[in-house]
Amino acid sequence: MTILKTFCPAKWNEIFVNLNENYVYSCCKSFPVKITKKEDIERALDDQKKNLLSGIQDPSCSYCWKVENQGYTSLRQSYLSEFDYSTIDQYIDNTISPRKIEINLGNECNFQCTYCNPKFSSQWETDVKKKPYKLYSDRFFYANNEKNSNNINNTIKWLQTYKFVKNLNIIGGEPLQNKHLFRVVECINSNKLGITTNLSCKKTSLDKILNLANKYKEINMAVSLDSTRENAEFSRYGMDFDVLLDNIRYLIDNSPSNIKITFVSLMTSITIQDFDNTVELMDKFYNLNPTNIKWDIAYCQYPTILSLNTLSDRHKPKILERINSIKDRKYINGLEILEGAIQTSKFNKTLYGQMKHFLEEFSSRKNIAIPVILD
Repeated sequence: MTILKTFCPAKWNEIFVNLNENYVYSCCKSFPVKITKKEDIERALDDQKKNLLSGIQDPSCSYCWKVENQGYTSLRQSYLSEFDYSTIDQYIDNTISPRKIEINLGNECNFQCTYCNPKFSSQWETDVKKKPYKLYSDRFFYANNEKNSNNINNTIKWLQTYKFVKNLNIIGGEPLQNKHLFRVVECINSNKLGITTNLSCKKTSLDKILNLANKYKEINMAVSLDSTRENAEFSRYGMDFDVLLDNIRYLIDNSPSNIKITFVSLMTSITIQDFDNTVELMDKFYNLNPTNIKWDIAYCQYPTILSLNTLSDRHKPKILERINSIKDRKYINGLEILEGAIQTSKFNKTLYGQMKHFLEEFSSRKNIAIPVILD
């Protein structure tokens, strides 16, 4: 059978579940599907799968379609480059089991990142309940959580239907602040464990992760870090940058060879203005342990007020020049996609005005200075 140009194995191989919000999706860049009960998880993505097998660019995968339209290699194309085409019948028949399961433990978090929202941050949820922000285009992005009947026990019950998966990923909120983390980790066997974390925790929590090393072939700590110093402490409000640096060094110094560290950066119109300093910091970390450290870069689509469409054109040449200067760094992923996003972004004056109002209100409510100069 000829593989249609819209096919992506990740739609079958990966399933991401947020039972706290009743969401199911595949791949970290796709849009979620709302479900009404946990039994719907397995069937939630069927329509999306049918579209990808029928030559239809499903809207849930718009991140990759946009990248491909810009002439760059998308995540979908990267998956296909390693795809075993002899297994295609299992995808057509929808009989293949997911190789990667990602579980959202809930929105419990010690940060209130400017680009996050109540669904993924309890700090945001508390703040918005006290007093809504005066937002326009993104007002629903910051809406309060809906009530639902699912809980962590449902997550564990569903996970236990699988005896084994190759990859188990845990996200939040902040997993290292969540009391259910190790309950979930212990309920299913996997070769690899991934935890996405802001790494702003007590060292006792890091020691617990280090103690898991013997159970897995590989543990990947995905550490969220988008910028440095004042920019970082503003964009990821709640952070003490020095504490974060200390924890990163502790993790690097004490990790066995099967614990990998991937720094994950989301480039908003604010964090990207600190790109030079972030590159220098990442180079320092990489030089401490070249074998086990990577850097993954993505760009912000939502909220739209912090997308690259609110990045002033005057910043772009310098950033593009810096991107071009580090393309030889083999430990960095996503540079070409970021470059394409910057080159094709179009400054939107209306969105910029809304971003400015939001940042000024956020700054005032948190009593923290905006780290960049606004026009």
